[in-house]
Amino acid sequence: MPEETKTQTAKIPKEVKELVIARLEVISSEKGFSIGGGENLTRDELIQHVRDEDEIGRKVVKIELTFLRALKDGTLLEQVLDVEERQ
Repeated sequence: MPEETKTQTAKIPKEVKELVIARLEVISSEKGFSIGGGENLTRDELIQHVRDEDEIGRKVVKIELTFLRALKDGTLLEQVLDVEERQ
């Protein structure tokens, strides 16, 4: 099975799903989101997509994990400082 297909069908680990949902729950329910230029979604709709582990939910998980890794590795701070220096 191709790697991309495995990723699309693999279950999201329970701990990861809970972490992403917890991070989303602290966002105001009045905020709207658009992922990849698609439809506008509410916070609660994003949470449901993560619970359903559908395509949008997997994108949300990927975005959150990428953000957290960048924060941990210090690359997020480097990027922020680099942007500030250019201004």
